[in-house]
Amino acid sequence: MIQVPPDFLIDPIGYIQFYIPMVGPYIFLAIQLLLLLIIYWVVVRIFRRSLYAVGMGTEATGSITLILRLVFFIISITLLIDSLNPDITALLSITTIFGMALGLAFSQALSNIVSGLYVLVARPFQIGDYVRIGNTEGIVREITLNYTRILMPDQTRQLLPNSKIVTSEVTNFRINLYDYIKEREEESEDKLLDRDYRMYLRKGIKQLKKMAADGEAFRYTFDLTYHMRFDHGELRKTFKRVCDEWESEFVTKPTYNVWAAPGAGLTYRFAIIVKEPMTIIKRLSDFIDNLTTIYDIPDADP
Repeated sequence: MIQVPPDFLIDPIGYIQFYIPMVGPYIFLAIQLLLLLIIYWVVVRIFRRSLYAVGMGTEATGSITLILRLVFFIISITLLIDSLNPDITALLSITTIFGMALGLAFSQALSNIVSGLYVLVARPFQIGDYVRIGNTEGIVREITLNYTRILMPDQTRQLLPNSKIVTSEVTNFRINLYDYIKEREEESEDKLLDRDYRMYLRKGIKQLKKMAADGEAFRYTFDLTYHMRFDHGELRKTFKRVCDEWESEFVTKPTYNVWAAPGAGLTYRFAIIVKEPMTIIKRLSDFIDNLTTIYDIPDADP
């Protein structure tokens, strides 16, 4: 039997009561969506302020905001579907197929986004740091959810996917000067070290203390390997001379030590300390050139 609503002019209350069961769920849905919109606005506002406060760029902030928007959109769709009381079995089948297709299509992009979130939260480096990531090194110029932009020593710019960064070995050459000075002071008191080396350490500590107010610097290291056919005594004299000549170019005089003995050669590790990472890009090549063009390799034995 079809029920007929009462006349609104004769019985307005009855008219409203008649339609409440029909429109009630939609009114409740509208209230839920309105509350969800308010929550979304508050959360996004808080996230944006927090992300800008830690120094994240506009693009990274926009990407994270987009993810939040997608999350709230999915919640809205879920509420809407739930209010319509659809066939659960059919709905699950459709959403499963859709989810698999979406996952296959965007798996790499999602991987980069997740990796980007890790880089932004873990912060193994920050904009302005001189880093080595796998076989790539240079100054970090930009960090986004998808990639990190590196200014390389040859002045080219390389975009590294964040998924690659997460799986690569990362070396950050930024040092805390206070901690580094403390370590060198302890080393300079070691009576077992060569007297000249201890004198050098103390001189270097004085130079570092002059810029300690800045709190941070960059200590870059690199290796050079020379065959045993070289006269390594003369090599070390030349290293010392070149390091003395380059003392004024860096914060302290460059240092070196024997690092390894691969096969028929010796590997020396050199270290320089600079205030600005751009100094590494501009001056390191010339310094290495001085170290490697000292004299020719002796003739091989017949």
